[in-house]
Amino acid sequence: MILAILMASAEAVMALGMGAYDSLATVDLWTLLVGQSPSFNVANESVEMLALVGAGVMQLPAWVVLGIAGFVLTHVCRKRRARRRIFGQA
Repeated sequence: MILAILMASAEAVMALGMGAYDSLATVDLWTLLVGQSPSFNVANESVEMLALVGAGVMQLPAWVVLGIAGFVLTHVCRKRRARRRIFGQA
């Protein structure tokens, strides 16, 4: 979540700058981390919809994808309170 907020604020500062600025897409971040760009070929995929969704996600700004992933991980991995059981241990 913090990385997504940092990336969004950096992109806002760069967008308000003097020169033309293209935002950092998820495909660019993926290429920097993995070393090759992902290929979503609709003709070779067994599920065409999955290939289209994957290609669409890669075109989103990187801070959006990292923000959503951070929010989901924060929600799933949060510390939960123990539930009180009425009938004892089962």
